[in-house]
Parts: sequence; C-alpha cells; structure tokens
Amino acid sequence: MELGSEYDLDLNKLNISSNNLFHYLESYNCQFFDSGRSALRHIPFNQNKAVLLPEFICESVSNCFPSQNIIFYNITEDLQIDLDDLKRKITPQVATLYICHYFGAVQSAQILSYLRRMADECGIMIIEDTTQSFFSINHITGDYMIASIRKWLPIPLGGVLYTKKAQDLPALDHIKTSSDNTRSYGMILKNLFLKNELDCNAKYRQIFTECEEKLDTSDEILQISDFSRFLISCIDIPELIAARRSNYHFLTLELQKIGLQPVCALAENDCPLVFPLRVKNRDSFRSYLMEHKIYCAVHWPFDHFRPEFRPMAQKNAETLISLPIDQRYQKNDMTYLRDIIFQYGGELLF
Repeated sequence: MELGSEYDLDLNKLNISSNNLFHYLESYNCQFFDSGRSALRHIPFNQNKAVLLPEFICESVSNCFPSQNIIFYNITEDLQIDLDDLKRKITPQVATLYICHYFGAVQSAQILSYLRRMADECGIMIIEDTTQSFFSINHITGDYMIASIRKWLPIPLGGVLYTKKAQDLPALDHIKTSSDNTRSYGMILKNLFLKNELDCNAKYRQIFTECEEKLDTSDEILQISDFSRFLISCIDIPELIAARRSNYHFLTLELQKIGLQPVCALAENDCPLVFPLRVKNRDSFRSYLMEHKIYCAVHWPFDHFRPEFRPMAQKNAETLISLPIDQRYQKNDMTYLRDIIFQYGGELLF
C-alpha cells in the first residue's frame, strides 16, 4: 500500500462524465492553462504598483510578481486573514490584493465582505486564489479567480482563470496550446507500478522530478493540453467531493482520540484538499510516515524571502504536515493511515 505523492493514471478507467469540471464551472467565464501560475500571469494586474500578498504563500506565486512591489500581510494561527494588519497596509500605492483560502476552508464571510467593499472604494484589483478551496467556494469575492487544478485531479497539466459571467477575460489569441504531456507518462508508469505490473518506481519518480523542474524554470504562458482537457472531462466531481469529505471526516473522528485536530475548521459544505496537522518534530514524523509508504506534502517550504514580515509562514514551514485524504482512497486506506499514526512513538502535541 502507498498513500500520497503524485496521482497515477489508469487508461482503462477513462469514461466521459456528465458531472465533470467543465459542467461544475459552467456559470463562469473560464480559461484553462497548463498551470495555475500561467493563469496568474495572464491577469492584467498593474505591475508598476504594490501588491499585497499573504505571508503564507507558495514561492511559485510570489515569483509571478515583481519582488520590489510585494508587501506581505499576516495570517492568523487558524489561517484566517489578519484584517487589522492588512488594513494598516492599504495605501494609495497598492493596486492589487491577493487572497488565499487554505486546505478547503474559506476565509470568513465578514472578512471577504469587507475586502470587497474596500477594494471597490480604493480601486484595488482582488485576485482570489481558490486552489485549495476549489470545491468549497460557492460565492466569489475576487475580480479574477485562479486555481491550480492538478492539485485535485489526475491530470498532467492544469490551471484555470475564471470570472463572473458579466466580466470579460483577457484574449487568448497569442497564447499557444501546450503539447507537453510528459507527466502523464509518469502517471501511467506509477499506475503500473502500484498494480505490481512493472518495476518502474525510479523511472516515474524521475519523470515527475524533471517535469516539476521544467515548470519551475519556465515563465511561458500556455493553454492546457488537449489530453488534459480530455482527462478533465472523465472525472466525476460529485464523487471526488464525496470521497474527500468522507475520508476527512473519518480521520477527524479518529485522530481527535489522541488529541490531534486539523489546523483549520471546515464548514459543512467545504471540500478538503488534504488533512493539515500542526505537529511537534514534524520532520521526524514525516520520515516515519515515509518509511510506511505514506508520502505527505509540506505547505510550504520557507523560501526565506523577507522573513521578518512572515512569522506564521516560518512556523507553518516547520510544523505543518498534509495528510493525503483524496479521492484515490477508501476507508481501508484511511484506517491504515490512522493505525500508522497511532503506532508512532514520538511526541506530536505541542
């Protein structure tokens, strides 16, 4: 048994679904790209004025903005926007506000309502990153919404830029369509490995690493590949949401028996990306899980950019671990994950 890490792809299970992502987003204007960062770069934000970014943010996002224009605002322990801190940083020099939701939990309605009013009054563009709340959001706040959808779906490429129907999106006339499906080769090989049909563990991991390095070093904006579009059309979104909620609920009930709680609380209709824990000795715990073939992401390794303004980002980089609870897994998988955590001999609670 193996949990976590990159998605695999079974070509024998591909069937068009009427409840796919295109149907889910039909009430929005949408453009699909090879990645979330391509979607972000396509937004016509003012590159000559300041942008407010949450301190807790992936380096791939902050790299999309001119570094000299970035102002960080604080995030609380439970990953809500520190509104008092943000208010102090609103000046006439600010043209863009970037907001995030974390791990499936959406920022409070009061905060979002205030930000929308403030942005309208001050002429500030709001970019709303829904990558981690993509299937939780039912009311949008931003002028533009972006998401990296390959965090949720077994696809080699995928990002989306979307807005309300009444708002136009920037033209795509000059944007090429990606033809790079290399990551899918790794996904197919991983599927064969997991089914014990081919000893190709090293090869598919090499493919994933090379694809990630290529993405990190590219600044070209590309539309999503035709193959990724096809894969998206085959994924049933209600089934995905139901599986994630069920796995998250099971772990919540089980882990609270040993005092472990997710970092942020989900509302009833939220859909979790992962099960986020803040634990002592995180790196030792993560290594222990890896020994049992449970591979957990870290959101996010600290990039050491302006650390004096980012205390919560540093704390999260040292203490957060993201347990896999996605649609690949059923109750027996979550039971295995629970049992391995219960058997851990180290201290986890602060």
